[in-house]
Amino acid sequence: MSQHKLQISELDFDAIKANLKTFLQSQTQFQDYDFDGSGLSILLDVLSYNTHYLSYIANMSTNELYLDSADIRNNIVSLAKMLGYTPSSPRTPRASIDIKLNDATGSSVTMQKGTVFSTTVDTLEYQYVTNEDTTITPVDGIYEFKNVPIYEGTLVTFKYVYDINDPDQKLVIPTNTADTSTLQVIVQTSATDTTQSIYSLAGGYNSVASDSKVYFIQETIDGKYEIYFGDGVTGKKLEDENIVIMEYVITNRTDSNGASTFALNGNIGGYTNVTISTDSNSQGGSEGETNESIKFNAPLQYAAQDRAVTATDYETLVKSIYPNALSVSAWGGEDDETPQYGVVNISIKAASGSTLTDTTKADIVTQLKPYNVASVRPVIKDPETTSILVTSTVKYDAKATAKTASTIKANVINILQVYNAENLQKFDSIFRFSKVIGLIDDVDKSVL
Repeated sequence: MSQHKLQISELDFDAIKANLKTFLQSQTQFQDYDFDGSGLSILLDVLSYNTHYLSYIANMSTNELYLDSADIRNNIVSLAKMLGYTPSSPRTPRASIDIKLNDATGSSVTMQKGTVFSTTVDTLEYQYVTNEDTTITPVDGIYEFKNVPIYEGTLVTFKYVYDINDPDQKLVIPTNTADTSTLQVIVQTSATDTTQSIYSLAGGYNSVASDSKVYFIQETIDGKYEIYFGDGVTGKKLEDENIVIMEYVITNRTDSNGASTFALNGNIGGYTNVTISTDSNSQGGSEGETNESIKFNAPLQYAAQDRAVTATDYETLVKSIYPNALSVSAWGGEDDETPQYGVVNISIKAASGSTLTDTTKADIVTQLKPYNVASVRPVIKDPETTSILVTSTVKYDAKATAKTASTIKANVINILQVYNAENLQKFDSIFRFSKVIGLIDDVDKSVL
């Protein structure tokens, strides 16, 4: 009987095959056998491949069980859900405008939800829509809608008939470009009973009673989102043949950020003679949350437990509320030069656009209210940007390279731009002179 010790820790293909050879050669029947020159070598290849394949699968499967090491989007989202975290969907660019009706009459005028405006960015036309009905009355004979938020994209309505006998029914928003922050959920009793109730997004389980008209949301496959309702204990339960109506905006995400002029398409209350002025340019359009962002934010939100106590809590919540935030810094008002107690200051570096508009700031503050503790009041402050002027004289050995001086110059500028984008665009980042010198030296072997 063989006394050879089995080697089971090797995962490399060649090492596995070598271990199999060693094991077989330790047997009496194969002591003088030439494995490399026989057909048995093919069988060893198959065994080694199978072992290597299974080891790889086991390793990858184990990695996918943990948030830190998971790579597959669905697994990351599922693990984040166990921490009570929902990844942010794509966000539509938003602008704020004033609309004056020049020929309106009557006691009031209503601008319907879904009223369309158009704008042009880089020769391409984009559509903006309103997301709620707005009614005004004239002031001194002037009909004007003030600070109207408009959203880039198309307003869509999608319906499901709830079937209590279908346990596999999923209420999925059928596109991965929907902005879930614009989602409105309405439940109609049935096709014959048109009574409707508006359901709101559940902000947390603690405040949800058995009759609370709330819905929950989660990301599913392909970046789409699914809504679901309570079970009669936590949230009101749907009844058979209820009609679930979802209204939301699908968007082109970042494409129209910066739009500044808008024109009315169609009419407002039957009137087409309007004057539009822009309060704040379009901004805030962003892609859906990345895997890396989910891994970073999910544990922090879990630690915050649906409340904002520390500055880090506010930083995490703002990143969730405003996905266009590249970097967020928060600090207590007591740390200001002139202390302000009961205030938490928040500064946001946007991924697109320079500073946040007043409308965007107000929206973020409103969404933070449910998380505030006691009388703490969040205040959004514009960041101060310090630009570094780099002047560098680069000498190189022309005999050591086929590149021209202009090519090397372009490469140096490019590496500095990359360093700026990757290292200097967040709060508390540090400019290191020695690092920059090293990057320039490594641009080409000819650099002296």
